[in-house]
Amino acid sequence: MTQGFVFSWAENAEGKMVHVDDVPRGLNCGCTCPNCHETLLARHGEVNEHGFAHHSETRGANLKICYMVIMYKLAEQIVQTKKRIHAPSYYGIFKETDIEFESVIIDSQYEREDKQPDVIATTKDGKQYLIEFVFKYKVQHKQALDYKNLTCIEIDLSSQSLESLEKFLLSSSEDRKWLNSEDYFNRIEETYRKAGKAIRIVNETECEHCDLKYDCCAVTQSYSPLVIENNGIRYRLCKTEFYEQKQKARKERLEEEERARKERIEWQKEQRRLQEERLSKARIQEERNWMNIVPIDSSANVYSSDERMTVVEGEQRNCLNCQSNLTWANRDGWANCGCYISLGLPKQRVNPNYAKQCLRFRLKH
Repeated sequence: MTQGFVFSWAENAEGKMVHVDDVPRGLNCGCTCPNCHETLLARHGEVNEHGFAHHSETRGANLKICYMVIMYKLAEQIVQTKKRIHAPSYYGIFKETDIEFESVIIDSQYEREDKQPDVIATTKDGKQYLIEFVFKYKVQHKQALDYKNLTCIEIDLSSQSLESLEKFLLSSSEDRKWLNSEDYFNRIEETYRKAGKAIRIVNETECEHCDLKYDCCAVTQSYSPLVIENNGIRYRLCKTEFYEQKQKARKERLEEEERARKERIEWQKEQRRLQEERLSKARIQEERNWMNIVPIDSSANVYSSDERMTVVEGEQRNCLNCQSNLTWANRDGWANCGCYISLGLPKQRVNPNYAKQCLRFRLKH
């Protein structure tokens, strides 16, 4: 807002905002300040001091606040008189446009306790628009405006002067935004479909649980997802075809990763099996080396060693005749000497008849 505070407008006795050029000079103007209600003096200077001035001995008025209130009331009056407003683009989806009104109701209260809008304007086809005027460093509503399920435009007057205000309201798209628009919001998907683009309106809370939240498929604006607010809820526009492609690629990637994981597990199992097999063969070989016995005629089942085996005449070799099987190892009629290693058997008790093949057999004397 301008800092010169040129008061070119004031309120007359009928409560209308009037320009200094349209009223008599001096106190005969019959105007007051709508904020502090002091009498105003109209100055028609040809060079300097062309405007209204507060006429009091104390001059205690806060001119900044007075200027804002005058601008606020003048903005309402402009919309009511001209019966139109220039509306901004709706998130780049719908173009900025002039909206013509059939009727305009203004509030005329700068500060109030209720939640009514500054302007209620209705078009010929019966659509109702709420218009709110704000200053970025001052909010005149003590309660937030309840605009849900309604159509509302907010216009910031902070950067304007009384002289620029009318052109700003009727021609510019700057410093204004849609607080809500049920009409535009409900037409978004149809508008994209007509343009050959499929989108789905998604609540942002749903996006938080999406598998692709770190690879978002939303329509972007300035390299960030476009966020649309409606009825106090934030939404994104998800590009459905792009979303389906990414979900398919993600599924294929996960399936490939799962196949690779299973193959890795099978490979590890095979490696463990081969390792166990090598260890088993190594243990058998180690046992044979320890006994220093090498088969020389497997068909005859005869063995040689440094100390030749003695065969018991009249009876077959039996584990229980072996020196390695002490009395404590012969319980339950089974051999428990550990000869399963040399026999290449799993860890178990051994049938005594295996003595014919055992490389560790030593006849008891």
